[in-house]
Amino acid sequence: MRPFSQKLPFAKRDILIQGDSVRQIWGIEEPVPEEDRRPLRRDAPLREVSPPTDQTEDQLRLRLSQELQYARRMLDITGDQICADRIVVTRHAAALQSLDTVGQMLRHIADVIRSNDPYSAIDEIGMSDLKARLKRSGAL
Repeated sequence: MRPFSQKLPFAKRDILIQGDSVRQIWGIEEPVPEEDRRPLRRDAPLREVSPPTDQTEDQLRLRLSQELQYARRMLDITGDQICADRIVVTRHAAALQSLDTVGQMLRHIADVIRSNDPYSAIDEIGMSDLKARLKRSGAL
């Protein structure tokens, strides 16, 4: 094995030392054709998104839905402003996650209220716990 000179540029010296792993990381080898690439993650296939249900003609329900959407946007803006401070994010990560969850819930509830057929709109909700609470039977 030959000694490595410190005078070589870093890239060439590292390639000589580490070999193929550096070539792959730095993209020195030929790129793999798109059809031969395998996905990095093995997630479940995306489910088909159904078209949104028709909107109701009831103006009060439409306005309520718009107000919920407005409240959700205000929560998103507040969360974005809070996330600008790294110290707050590290100290209150769970609370910030709750803000995001509440925003998602508001969006889904607004969709149900706006819908012409609320029960089919409940079936389209992606949050399983919210869907279960809305579909439960029994006393309030």
